[in-house]
Amino acid sequence: MSEEREVSRRRLFRWGAAAAAIGGVVGHAAAWTRALVPNVRYEPPQRRTLGPLDRFPKGRTFLSDEKLFIVRDKLGLRALSAVCSHLGCTVGPSKAGYHCPCHGSRFAADGANLDGPAPRPLVWYALSIAGSGALVVDLGKEVAAEVALEIPRRGA
Repeated sequence: MSEEREVSRRRLFRWGAAAAAIGGVVGHAAAWTRALVPNVRYEPPQRRTLGPLDRFPKGRTFLSDEKLFIVRDKLGLRALSAVCSHLGCTVGPSKAGYHCPCHGSRFAADGANLDGPAPRPLVWYALSIAGSGALVVDLGKEVAAEVALEIPRRGA
């Protein structure tokens, strides 16, 4: 004696429509959530290998591909951004430090802004030495102007 409940067409249609609506809302929510995460990362890696230490003599070495100055002085090795903090032009060396050819900003040898429209000083980046002995810059890690990489002595 089993009782069978008969489902009317109208009730079946209502349940089907409700299931389709819920499925549509869930599907759209999932698509919108997925759209917030990029499929590809277009940024270059933050750590870049610059080359062997002997490639960087005393003074300033400009690396045009990385837009960096590698400064080798009594403190050691340091990496200074060559990107002007005003509009992103590439600065060049001058007698007293650095000069932006686009809008005339001037920077001291330590990257401090001296003159012009640049709102901030030039940025210094952290340096390290890879296992192969090559110099590596971390463009994701800003440091103070006084932070330098000690140059290992030969034969030590």
